[in-house]
Amino acid sequence: MTRAQKLNVVGFAALIVLLFAFPYLGTSGYQVSLASTVLIAAILAATVNFLAGDGGMGSLGHGAIAAAAAYGAGWSSLQGHSITMQVVVAMGTGIVVTLAYGLLSMRTNGIYFLMVTLAVGMVIYGLAYRLSSVTRGENGITGIQRPEMLAEPWAFYLFVVASFLVVTLVLLVVSRSPFGAGLRGVRDSESRMRSLGYYVPAFKLVAFMISGTIASYAGLLSVWHTHFVSPSSAEVHRSVLLFVMVILGGLGTTLGPLVGATIVVLVENVVSNSMERWPTLLGVIFVLAILFARAGLVGSTAKLVRRMRQRRAGAGPDDAAELTDVPPTSGTTTSVRP
Repeated sequence: MTRAQKLNVVGFAALIVLLFAFPYLGTSGYQVSLASTVLIAAILAATVNFLAGDGGMGSLGHGAIAAAAAYGAGWSSLQGHSITMQVVVAMGTGIVVTLAYGLLSMRTNGIYFLMVTLAVGMVIYGLAYRLSSVTRGENGITGIQRPEMLAEPWAFYLFVVASFLVVTLVLLVVSRSPFGAGLRGVRDSESRMRSLGYYVPAFKLVAFMISGTIASYAGLLSVWHTHFVSPSSAEVHRSVLLFVMVILGGLGTTLGPLVGATIVVLVENVVSNSMERWPTLLGVIFVLAILFARAGLVGSTAKLVRRMRQRRAGAGPDDAAELTDVPPTSGTTTSVRP
């Protein structure tokens, strides 16, 4: 393990310790609740980050997937089901919606994939309004309770932190697995992967199922947090905000979704209390990130640190090319074998 990798591991461990210690640092109940909101949003953004970063598939429907799972928990709660059954119904609903998404979009790519996920998301949003006998229409479903052991805000927060840690590690393992390597091959060149004997639609479907299942879990956490779900949870702008989180933090980075979610949630929930046009501020932040930190805050910071280290050590041609995202003139090529 290199020195940089050791520093990354130590930094990640320190972050986790800080997150677990947050409720005991003299924070108020509101701050703990806000931190839970940030982490749930980060989990949901991480699913978009995985799908877009490793698979090159930008989805505008993950907000709707999470909302479908939340409605599943809400409907089960109205029926008087146990918490266990609510979890089963919520996850089952989210997975079924994810499967529908995946089957409809697995043979598309680029803008067509984006449009398919957007269209299905709009269908979910429309059903949330129209199926009032199930969703209660505009009024939404209230009084959705979480497990008794998570009733206290601090207990629920610690559970969300643990969930964030597990989800981050799972996505990291999947990304570094042979499947993840194959998925990146599909992202870089579908035709090449087909010529090597891979069934590309299967890779896309499996990646979407992994991403959508975790998004469903995030939807369940969200409804446990707010005890409420309404059609606004399935609006397209929720999925768009997930994209904003990923781009602000850094597409393809491990902690990018957390950084992006922190910025968006704080602007939406804190700055909005004193600034009516908070979306304008968020838009300005987004534009500045695109102009001056194209790799996102996490990705650009990592590049800057690497560049500074290379300058101290005296970077060679290959290192300099790596830092500027330009392939070195002399190097080796790698191939993926089935």
